[in-house]
Amino acid sequence: MKRILSIAAAFSAAAACAAHISETMTLAKGWNAIYLESTPTNAACAEFFAGAPVERVASYQSDAYSSTRQYASDGSEITQKPVSYYVWVPGDADASTMSSLVGGQTYMIYASDVWTNSFYGVPAAPRQTWRATAGDSALMNLAGVSVAPGVSVTAKEYFGEGPFGTTAGITYKIDGSKPAAPTFLPMTLSAKTKLHGGAAYALTAAKDADWPGVVGVQARGLFFGANANFASITIKNCGTTNHEFKLAVVRSDDYLESGEEMPPIARRLPRTDAAVAPGFTNVAESSEWTVELKAGESFEQLFSIDRSALEQGKNYGAILTIEDLGASKMRVRLPVLAAGVSEDAVKYPTGLWIGEIALSYVSSISDTTPVPVAPGAELKMNVMMHVDEAGKCTLLQRVAAGIDTNGTKRLFRELESVPAGEIENAKRYSTVMMSVDTPAVAAEDGAKFGDDAVFTWAVAPTARDNPFRHAWHPDHDGKKADYSGYLPAGDDFLLYSNPVKPELWSITNRLDFSWHEGGNKAAPIDFQYNAAEATTGIVTWDVAGLSAKNPIRSVGTFTLKRIFKAKRLED
Repeated sequence: MKRILSIAAAFSAAAACAAHISETMTLAKGWNAIYLESTPTNAACAEFFAGAPVERVASYQSDAYSSTRQYASDGSEITQKPVSYYVWVPGDADASTMSSLVGGQTYMIYASDVWTNSFYGVPAAPRQTWRATAGDSALMNLAGVSVAPGVSVTAKEYFGEGPFGTTAGITYKIDGSKPAAPTFLPMTLSAKTKLHGGAAYALTAAKDADWPGVVGVQARGLFFGANANFASITIKNCGTTNHEFKLAVVRSDDYLESGEEMPPIARRLPRTDAAVAPGFTNVAESSEWTVELKAGESFEQLFSIDRSALEQGKNYGAILTIEDLGASKMRVRLPVLAAGVSEDAVKYPTGLWIGEIALSYVSSISDTTPVPVAPGAELKMNVMMHVDEAGKCTLLQRVAAGIDTNGTKRLFRELESVPAGEIENAKRYSTVMMSVDTPAVAAEDGAKFGDDAVFTWAVAPTARDNPFRHAWHPDHDGKKADYSGYLPAGDDFLLYSNPVKPELWSITNRLDFSWHEGGNKAAPIDFQYNAAEATTGIVTWDVAGLSAKNPIRSVGTFTLKRIFKAKRLED
């Protein structure tokens, strides 16, 4: 069955975003082993090689020997011959088993004459599965070399930390003028002969392994979709020694032709203090930074994007470069793509967050510091919080949510505030944790989501839900116990222990949301986006006014999930 390679279609968005590098394919007369670093914008073989003196193109499938075993209906195993190469033959559709070129792969190309083609393409990280060649003289691995222009390396420097065991492997240069089969010219792995970027070589290996080279990348690029505010890439040191990698974000090679702007992104700095989130720093054009990794160690680099700087409907592109500063000099380039703002896009974590508080400890009443003790069961209740575009938090007792006729998501403090005719089927959310007379409380000092956010409010003596007030009691008029005066000024809690007490008093609340790892107060986290758009942490709730002694303190955990991406809380 033919295998039609159409991966290039997946990069159609990249073509519009100018996330391209420039490459030049130069073919000598005879067989050529080529490493293609990018997927050409004109990836179809018939188009890319139009008019070229090319008679055969073979795409090496490094994972051909890793195919799943097949069994017949009687349980016997079906013998499978691995397909190491897919081919394209000009003008012969029946003989061709591929139709397009794909970046990050190696190719064997036979040309009847010299030929050069310069092109733009979307870069891709190399993928390479190695097959043990011991005892099989007919089997070799075809692997490419990717280094910066002007850089030269030996086979040992580039491939020496691969799956070759303790014995020196053998590298072969592909040559040959006869179309029937290429010639393999052996070089020892430690040979001083320099390898060329963009070329591929045949190599032996001592064991089976997935090894892309010293630079391992677990992503196809940085992709900020229409609503994404964060994207990350994981880099792994796949070598056997420590390596330092240099990262850089640069304009794409076709910038001058496309005129596209760099996406306004920032990178998260490494965590330097367990108690302080270091935040992000802007990535300007040609920004460079380094990462040191031990053998086998991985590093995740998180990026954020400033969507307020994006024009709606416009796309942005750039190139992320990762280069080994060690002996291999290996270089990997990847696309950075940012889609323009959509109607629904809001900056993370803007919107309505709803979740649950689970209180698992409550203080015992004493004359000294409140001592937390475990009750018979957790006390659970709903919690709601709105986060504006600046990240500032507001705790909510109730809110109404709906989508207007323009498709914009909107939030209102009261259901009665929803404009008639503009929004249909508005939904009301509420929680019992706050007083009905205090529908919204802003965090103290303008605290932002992910920081320690403290909310304080009071249930007034005359509040409808004050537990000490009987709505129909004729003597609940706010006077002192001797009925000769009014409530003490400021409703001072200390006065409650004196002989003269108010008839009713307020109940003050202090709710502290703190983001921590695993509920451990000693392990604050660097708050950041996650795909589930959910977050957890520790909550502490102090209630004063229910006791003449210390406030009652309850401690537990909270969970929150963003359910509605509305920018503002409207009156």
